[in-house]
Amino acid sequence: MQPSHPAESPHSGKTIWVFTPSRTDPKDLEFILVQRQSLLRDAVERVQESALTNHKHHLLFVGPRGCGKTHLVTLIVSRLAEDESLTNHLRIAWLNEDETCTTLLELLLKIHAALEKRYPAEFHADMLSPAYDLKQDAALEFVSKHLLSALGSRTLLVVTENLDAIFEGLGDSGQKQLRSFIQENPRLSIVATAQRLVEDLSNRNSPFFGFFQTEHLKPLTVTQATELLQNIARLQNKDSVVDFLATSQGRSRVRAIHHLSGGNHRIYIVLSQFITRDSVDALLEPFMKMVDELTPHYQERIRWLPPLQRKIVEHLCTCEGTVPVKEIARRLFATPQTISSQLQDLREKGYVEANQRGRESLYEISEPLMRICVEVKDNQRLQPLRLLVDFLRVWYDDQDLKLRLDTLKPASTSFSYLQSAIQKNRTDGNLRKQILLDHLQLSLPEETRSVVREGMVNGLKNAPEELLLALQSMSEKMPADAVLSLNEAIAEEASPATKVGLLLVRAIIHSELEDRAKEIADYTAVIDLPGAPAKHVAKALLNRGLAHLSNGRKIESRSDFETLIRLRQTPVETIVYAHLFIAENHFSDGRWSEGFQYLEASFDRGAKAQPAYRGNPAGLIGVIFSAGLNPEGRRSKVAELLRLYQKHQALPALGAAVVQHIGSIYRSGEPFPSSDNLEGWRSAWEQASEGVPDLRLSIRLLNTSIAFLRTGGKDRSILLNLASAERSIVDQAFGPNGEPR
Repeated sequence: MQPSHPAESPHSGKTIWVFTPSRTDPKDLEFILVQRQSLLRDAVERVQESALTNHKHHLLFVGPRGCGKTHLVTLIVSRLAEDESLTNHLRIAWLNEDETCTTLLELLLKIHAALEKRYPAEFHADMLSPAYDLKQDAALEFVSKHLLSALGSRTLLVVTENLDAIFEGLGDSGQKQLRSFIQENPRLSIVATAQRLVEDLSNRNSPFFGFFQTEHLKPLTVTQATELLQNIARLQNKDSVVDFLATSQGRSRVRAIHHLSGGNHRIYIVLSQFITRDSVDALLEPFMKMVDELTPHYQERIRWLPPLQRKIVEHLCTCEGTVPVKEIARRLFATPQTISSQLQDLREKGYVEANQRGRESLYEISEPLMRICVEVKDNQRLQPLRLLVDFLRVWYDDQDLKLRLDTLKPASTSFSYLQSAIQKNRTDGNLRKQILLDHLQLSLPEETRSVVREGMVNGLKNAPEELLLALQSMSEKMPADAVLSLNEAIAEEASPATKVGLLLVRAIIHSELEDRAKEIADYTAVIDLPGAPAKHVAKALLNRGLAHLSNGRKIESRSDFETLIRLRQTPVETIVYAHLFIAENHFSDGRWSEGFQYLEASFDRGAKAQPAYRGNPAGLIGVIFSAGLNPEGRRSKVAELLRLYQKHQALPALGAAVVQHIGSIYRSGEPFPSSDNLEGWRSAWEQASEGVPDLRLSIRLLNTSIAFLRTGGKDRSILLNLASAERSIVDQAFGPNGEPR
């Protein structure tokens, strides 16, 4: 039996039941909900439509244990039950989580039993008594008719968890019977969860293939996890915890839990009890108690597996990190083919995860706590548990580990764990920094990530903690915190290469904060720093030129771009963009001839790259559009732009930028350009592109985009004139998520 304890005792705050969220007050579940508000709202709206119309929806939420499926389902049911407009239109049958059914008759009986509990005045057990004296087919007909008769014209919502287990019990024949029942009696709507998308749901030949609207529940990010923990603290009136979680130390501790949990909702709720505990004893004791409670649950889950799968899981639990199939096969004296097929089954069951490295698949346990529970079972010498040692390596920094070790008695359990954590950091490197680096590579803005890649990846392994916390703050959309940490790191850094990287990152943050003066000051510091790498000086010149341009200082901007062009060892791509920005500068001042000369020069410099690099002409297009030219002047400038891009075989880049430009006008918001202005722009491009077949698609997309813009991006029927692949291009131009905003 798995434990069912609350995350907080009833005497010290609101109770959140960890393993049975349905026992928690729905208002409290609403209060702590993160990440899935829109998913919840959409689900409720679809069931409302099912209840009030003939259009029935069937929803399936897929995710591993502990990912918050029951939390979500509880809130769906709660909101529907409180909706007075549904009182006479909907009846809810919420089945027990561990229901087992091998026939449709058994399933309908369990549905009726659930209705008896929720609506005792309308449904009671003795109504079905005659069915038990009949043969199975006759009993099924009796129960079906009674259930439908009692429902009347109302919609029946069946809520069930572990749908994969129910379908497995029904088998193919039972599933076909259920599908026929739903089709013949269109008064049924289903909200279900499953741990995995089993073959009964994913196979094209299965009765329920394509039947459900399926949503795969994502794990929490560090930011979402912090929000969850803060919501729990607010619910339990722990204002000090809320404040602590907003600090860099608090976020680092959330990251430690994230390392342990992999974004699993349930583990965050369990560990929310001791997020602020500073004493190692106060941390270890409740943690070990939690492990003790969870161990029988995980051991039972492993015992359910066939022998070879059990051995695979137990082996992976002893490994640190991911393991290739060949290594698992070697250790278990089996063929890679046999192990591979068993791993596939274990993936479907939710026990393991696969990661790709080139063509090779690397496997690891899906739930880190399963590893620690297996280790407890095998730990006869009472050595420190590896996962908990790693947890401490992330929870405390190196200095903190050493300071706390000095206060403990050598014979204590805490001393043993801290000593192991310190030793492992020495031999394997600082885990806290490594996790930060891994996360940063994925979460930083692209421009910042490029700075890190270009010169700081190796340096960051030994970088001060302030820098890592600064980058962490950036990835978590907390730029002010990032600047404070970077200020400390820059003041202490002596290496020119690392200092340049720090300055560039801080400049990017100042740009995001729209503090142009400080942004320009940081770029200037990079340019003037003796020993600064040439590629970083080039980036600083390019970005300072753009910052000057944003401030309307065209002379200073052009000077930076000209200096950049003359700089040695500058990447070709950077030089091309410098030429394009100077061309834009000239265009904006009406010096069209000089602008086109710099554009021509950009093609010549870009040709030196392999393949040739052309840059993005969207800025040039935007300047021509906004220049206030008369129709003939606009047509001539468009024609010259097209001529140059055709001459240098760069029409694809030009065509894409023309559509992107219309999307950028939409994203800038109202007021939009006049219809006459847009019509003149469309006409200029159509006339210039006559006889240029390579631009036909782009002109068709331009025409549709302009027609769409005229409706304020509201009439999507206009886009139906395009093929689906073409629509996706317009969608991406108009909105960041594939849909216009």
